[in-house]
Amino acid sequence: GVIARKASSGDAALQMIAATVDSAPCLLNTVVAALVDLLHTYDHIAPLVAELCCIVNGQVLATELLREIGRLDTTEGSNDTGNKASGIKNIAPFISELAAVRPRVVLSNISLLLPHLDSEPYIMRSAIVNSIGHILVREDQTLMENKDDEEGSDEESKDERHVVNMAKTRTSLFDILCDRTCDITSFTRGAALKVLNDLTEKQSLPLDRIMPVTAIAIDRLQDKAVMVRRYAMQLLTSLLENNPFMGMLNPEPYREKVRELEAYLKCNIPEEILKARDTALEEAKNDESQGERELHEIESAALAAAIADAEAKKEEEALSEAESTFLAKVRALKFASQALAFTELFENSNASFRTMLMSSNSSDVTEALRFFVRAKHFGLPCAVTGTKKALALMWSNETNIQEEVLRAFIEVFVAEPGTEGKELLPENQIAQNLLDLVREANVSELASIEEALGRLVKKEIIPPDVFSVLWAIASQARGELRASAVLVISMAASADPNIVDSAYRLQNLYDAGLGDHIEENHDWKTARSAACALQRVARAKVDPSSAKYIILDLISERLVAIARGDWCDDANVDDTNAWFCAAEQSINAIFTICPSPEKVSMEILLGHQQVIFGCSDDSSTASTLRLARFFFVLGHIALKLLMYTEVLSSSVRRANAAKTVKKQESASTGATENSESKEDEGDDAIEAELGLAAQAEAETERKVAEISENEIVGRGIISLFTPMLLRVVANENGTYSSPVLMQSATLALCKCMCISKSFCEKHLSLLFSVLAKAPNDDQDLRANIVVALGDLAFRFPNELEPYTPKIYACLRDKSIRVRRHTLMVLTHLILNDMVKVKGQVCEIALCLQDNESTIRDMARLLFHELSKRTNSPIYNLLPDIVSQLSQLDLKQEVFREIMQFLLSFIKKDRQNEMLLEKLVLRFPKCTTINQKADLAYCIAQLKVNEKGIKCLNDNFKLYKDALFDEDVLKNFMSFIAKAKKNATKPETKQALQELEEKFTECAAAGMENVNASKKAARAKKRAARRVARKKVEWDESEEEENAEASDPEPEEFEEVDEENRPANAQPVKSERSSTTKRRSGRSRSAALTA
Repeated sequence: GVIARKASSGDAALQMIAATVDSAPCLLNTVVAALVDLLHTYDHIAPLVAELCCIVNGQVLATELLREIGRLDTTEGSNDTGNKASGIKNIAPFISELAAVRPRVVLSNISLLLPHLDSEPYIMRSAIVNSIGHILVREDQTLMENKDDEEGSDEESKDERHVVNMAKTRTSLFDILCDRTCDITSFTRGAALKVLNDLTEKQSLPLDRIMPVTAIAIDRLQDKAVMVRRYAMQLLTSLLENNPFMGMLNPEPYREKVRELEAYLKCNIPEEILKARDTALEEAKNDESQGERELHEIESAALAAAIADAEAKKEEEALSEAESTFLAKVRALKFASQALAFTELFENSNASFRTMLMSSNSSDVTEALRFFVRAKHFGLPCAVTGTKKALALMWSNETNIQEEVLRAFIEVFVAEPGTEGKELLPENQIAQNLLDLVREANVSELASIEEALGRLVKKEIIPPDVFSVLWAIASQARGELRASAVLVISMAASADPNIVDSAYRLQNLYDAGLGDHIEENHDWKTARSAACALQRVARAKVDPSSAKYIILDLISERLVAIARGDWCDDANVDDTNAWFCAAEQSINAIFTICPSPEKVSMEILLGHQQVIFGCSDDSSTASTLRLARFFFVLGHIALKLLMYTEVLSSSVRRANAAKTVKKQESASTGATENSESKEDEGDDAIEAELGLAAQAEAETERKVAEISENEIVGRGIISLFTPMLLRVVANENGTYSSPVLMQSATLALCKCMCISKSFCEKHLSLLFSVLAKAPNDDQDLRANIVVALGDLAFRFPNELEPYTPKIYACLRDKSIRVRRHTLMVLTHLILNDMVKVKGQVCEIALCLQDNESTIRDMARLLFHELSKRTNSPIYNLLPDIVSQLSQLDLKQEVFREIMQFLLSFIKKDRQNEMLLEKLVLRFPKCTTINQKADLAYCIAQLKVNEKGIKCLNDNFKLYKDALFDEDVLKNFMSFIAKAKKNATKPETKQALQELEEKFTECAAAGMENVNASKKAARAKKRAARRVARKKVEWDESEEEENAEASDPEPEEFEEVDEENRPANAQPVKSERSSTTKRRSGRSRSAALTA
């Protein structure tokens, strides 16, 4: 369009065409036909034709063009589909261009265009949506102008009818826009949201549409298209910035205002409504069947009636002062209720916002962060929580996301609202924001906050006076506020140690974080924060004249007292549980600032021993909580000694390397002044020195390995307590029933096992025995063991390899926490190649359908990461996963959802072909028809190519006996239908047709065989029942015969009447006997025949 307009004759040509249309109306049809042909052919003509419609007098040209566009055939039935699609693509922009310059013309002819909303080309639907947006903006401005101009007009009734008609039209157009947000095409959905965003920014969105549009935008955050989600988030931001309510949208003041107004209205209900309410309440109270709910409904109905009555009264009517006040309160209640509903829409959508933050698309993350920044300016509580969640993105691999998170952090917590970070808040306000941020944060959020705060400190964005305020708060405040202040200081010190690394600041830290207040109130949170800050201080050099050394020595004494648990309450379990974190960080601080931490550690252990066993006459008993604290310190000191040893080893290696480099430099400078023989001797000396350096380094590594393997838990002071530790962990007789003691002892054992390979290998069986026997209600113990097993697998993978199935078995634990920890551990081990992915991966596949969403997401993440590897681990694992899942008693939908997700990672054609062949070869091994149906479903999910079709045809005999099943046949037919869509060669289509016929024939024949088998089975059952019935009759007849043979009375009767009986009596007896025998014989023969 720009190129066409640059032509010098462009404007003149438009004027000539306009003059032709104005002067010769008979040529209108010719001009319209020519313009439609130009629109259909060229993509730059649309703006020029729209401008021509403005030059021509009247609306006739624009109307005729719109009528021709309305007659366009947008179906796909014709042969010139390609030309038609390109033509529609060129014509569609004309609609929106014309609506921008002549909205009334488009509005009057909108009925010609609306049928195209049901057409196939999405670009036509999008153009109509854009034109509706132009119409609504322009008509809204026109209405506002007319309201100002038409005041006092004589034609009030006509104007009122026009306003009513326009209101109906606007409502219909807005309904169309809202419906198009659910269009089948993402481009049209995005266009509708963009139009709504423009209307909102230009304040053309009616008040009654704000709530529905907000709900639509929140719903579209779940759209599958990135573009739609971006427009939806931009719309939400615009709605927030242009909301008709007050500047602050914090819901709490509105809730309080609604309660206050409702209470006032209930107390000032009009007299007639009040009487009716009281009557209804009295009747309800007398009726025993009515409860509190019915009484509340009566009161709500009375209030609603009073509000409706007040709104029905016009302001022109003469209202009393009480009625005017009541009406004002009703309007205030309506305003506050709408504002509260608006804010609650955002507050109830935290899940959608969190999904946007965690999206893999950087555009979603950026738009979500910008929304949270704007939401913070309006006081929405979701802004702070959302920004805290967004801080986890500080660990993202994308630099632009990290920068966006930092920018959002600055605008929300550090800078003045609306200044884009250029003007900072006062120091007191920044300090208060940081304190509020860390006060209720969890461990992962604290790590993200520390990373963000450290970067801001390095960039010198946060003023130094902020930390002066924090030091003052730490010195004067009490409780959690003091702990939060010290924690923020320690976070900042990670980037700038000078914040705490001075004698003056260390003295402040000693008084605020380790002083008498901490001891008296058992403020372990503050002590933990102070210990974290001390870990940013460099190790002290022994110098009794240095003020820093003196204060660090005092600090070390307090840290030792904390680590020994001198201030703990032995009768309070919660106090000990809070002490654990403080003791851990205190020991870390001791190994950071003390010149000889191993001596201090020995002092701590001996102090625990003296407290536990030295003060009791009976050395066989000890306090449970004291013992738990001792085991915790024992395990952590052992682990820190290992780390300290490795630090010393690194220092020795660096010193040796520096020494070697220095000798090489001196040898190279001196070699230039000597003769050639001396040069050879110098080279030999250097080589000898290099060999000695390598030998010294190897010796250092050997000594470190010897210390870690044998000294720390083998021959040191810790080894004296390991037998007692093992006895408590084993708990053979159930003597130790305290959960705190068992958790502490087990954790200490795991830490000791991380030090020595031999110690680990020796006690692994004990650890897994404790895991198996752990009580069902002690999920903390099982979760701790699982995490420790992950650490052991990293350090000693060969020793843990035989126990891998037992780790996978924890994925079936009843506790969500244990399953989550297990999956997390396995994910790290698998992605770091510390555990080979074998058949147990089926357990991880089952996690894809876990009831807990975090477990499902973690399992999906694992498979996504595996799919990025070049060795195709998912393809190699799929046959085993299919085999194992089909053998489990799973619901069909569960199996198929898992396989649908996993098969989506098979992208390469070669992998599809080989996997198809493997699945087909598994059919003879299936034992049930359900297993065959599952295999058929997996085949239907694969991509189709010619080799896959050939594989199905060649191996037809392997699965033909399963085609009688409706589900199996349906999946194979789905595969054939998918193949037909992609088939281009005639021979491929012919092969597919033949294969489909074979499927149909085999399915019919198989169904006949199945029906025949069912009939045979039923006949066999009937025959078996007949045989059983005959056998019963036979047994009954034999019993009767035996009973008659054993009965002596008939014999005596016949003997007594021997002389007087008739002559034919004997034959009757013989005939009866023979009849019984014949009947018995027939029963036997019938049974044998059956």
